[in-house]
Amino acid sequence: MLNFNKYFWLSLLLIFEACSFEKNQFNSQIGIVKLKNINDSLNIIQHIVNDSIISEWELKYPIYNFDYGDLNSDGENEIVVGVVKKTRYWKKGNRLFIYKLYNGKLIRPLWLGSRLGGEILDFKVERDSIPARIFTIEDYNDSIVNVMYSLGGFGLNYQKIINVKYK
Repeated sequence: MLNFNKYFWLSLLLIFEACSFEKNQFNSQIGIVKLKNINDSLNIIQHIVNDSIISEWELKYPIYNFDYGDLNSDGENEIVVGVVKKTRYWKKGNRLFIYKLYNGKLIRPLWLGSRLGGEILDFKVERDSIPARIFTIEDYNDSIVNVMYSLGGFGLNYQKIINVKYK
C-alpha cells in the first residue's frame, strides 16, 4: 500500500490550482459558475451567462474548498463545496455540499452532506473519468485516510480506501 505523503497532496493541489484560470470558477455549458466571497461566513454561488447573473445560491458558512465535476454522467458539471458547518451531534465542522444546475441554468442542492466516514480535512474532484469521483482526506482517531467516493442515488457511495497513514 502506498504511503500517505502530505507533500505529494500539497503539490498535487498546487498544480491543480495553477492550471485553473481562476480558482473559484468554472465554465458551464452556457456560461460561468463562480463562487463569490462576501465575507468570512457568507459566500454566493453564481451562474453567469452573457455577463448577467441567472441564478444564485447563498452559503452562510465559511468555505474551505470549491470544486466541480460531472458526478452523475449527465454532461453538466455538479458544484462541490466544502463548508465549515457544525451540527448538533458533530461538533467538528467540515462538510460537503453538492449542487446541480437544474435544466442547465438554476443552482439547486443535490446533496447537503452531514458527514462521511471520518472528519473531512480536504477533498478534490477527479475529473479524468465519467462519472467524476471525489477523493477525500479524512481524519480518523488513529489515522489519516484517503478515500474515493462516487455520487449515488442519495449522497456519496464509498468506493475504496486509497491509502492510510497511522498517527
